[in-house]
Amino acid sequence: MNAKGLTRNVIVLGLISFFSDLSTEMITPVLPLFLVGVLGASYVLVGLIEGSADFLIGMLKFVSGWYSDKIEKRKPFIVLGYLAGAFVKPMISLAQVPLHYMGLRLAERAGKGIRGTPRDALIVDSVDKSVLGRAFGFRSMMDTAGAVAGAVSSLVLVAILVGEPSSVYRTMFVISAVPAFIAGALALFVVKEFKRANVQIGKKSFSAGLKSFNRELKFFIFTIGLFSLGNFTLAFFILRAKSLNIPDNQTVLLFLLFNIVYALAAIPFGELSDRIGRRKVIALGFAMFSAVCLGFAFSTDVVQVAVSFAFYGLFMGVFGGVPQAYVSEIALQEYKATALGVHATVSAALALASSVIGGFLWDSFGASIAFGYGALMGLIALALFGLDSRLAKR
Repeated sequence: MNAKGLTRNVIVLGLISFFSDLSTEMITPVLPLFLVGVLGASYVLVGLIEGSADFLIGMLKFVSGWYSDKIEKRKPFIVLGYLAGAFVKPMISLAQVPLHYMGLRLAERAGKGIRGTPRDALIVDSVDKSVLGRAFGFRSMMDTAGAVAGAVSSLVLVAILVGEPSSVYRTMFVISAVPAFIAGALALFVVKEFKRANVQIGKKSFSAGLKSFNRELKFFIFTIGLFSLGNFTLAFFILRAKSLNIPDNQTVLLFLLFNIVYALAAIPFGELSDRIGRRKVIALGFAMFSAVCLGFAFSTDVVQVAVSFAFYGLFMGVFGGVPQAYVSEIALQEYKATALGVHATVSAALALASSVIGGFLWDSFGASIAFGYGALMGLIALALFGLDSRLAKR
């Protein structure tokens, strides 16, 4: 990995992402199994809960992004977000019915919403524009390296913990708090606020931020929103493996494969976007997602699912950082966090609809139809993005 141009803040934020995602992905592959297998939730309810969590993240990213621009501070949101998640995560072990789980899951995901946009804005503040793709790729790579470590930890814990699945899962939720608190401590004691000169604190409003968006930014947010209507929750990809009677330990291995590919792809795709332009790489991401959904729709055994998870990791290598770099590049300097927040909110709001639609299609017509719907929405977004050639400036 070429670290040229990466500042201290970017490296520290990468380490924080590593520990945070280690914590999160330690339990991610078992959360849908716990929700469906232990608490008895339907696929529609899974989609509603996970989609609502993503929607909450997006809404809070918008609010925290705008307020971060308003007061010209990033660190307080970053610290609060990471520590909030650390405190709530072990409490998921107390859930007895889906409603309990939903409340705790939303509270835990709220921390991600609070910290996400100010963290990305601090990355933008801290590096030169010429290495922006590399910086986001590094953060995404560290995030996913943590996910790999989390998936390995999950696999080890599933193997060594003794007891009924419910007991094993609940113990894992408690253990996951340890790396989460390490991330929170790094955010509190090591991250440095970036000071920008000649800024007007307290003079910014929601409406002024929205009015600052140019046509290119508005069109991209619209396209991402359309794409998000088919980009449903990761839980469905995990449950697809379970629906094919793949054992829990192999499902965790598939999740590990996904994260390894994601980690390896993040920086190369970020650097590729620095060289050939963000739009071309984002278009490639839309095409990848459609291919991934078709793979999951027609998979019948563990090998085919493994290939589909690997391609899903490639897609996330693009969408883990390149769209955020693109948004920050085309937004006005004083409203970058606001633009990132709007992008996240639109994506999350329509991803909620996507997860509910996907769950309904799965319950009513089967997994192949649900994933076929995701593939269709990816192709529609690709076509729309490609048609507007007037915006192809990069």
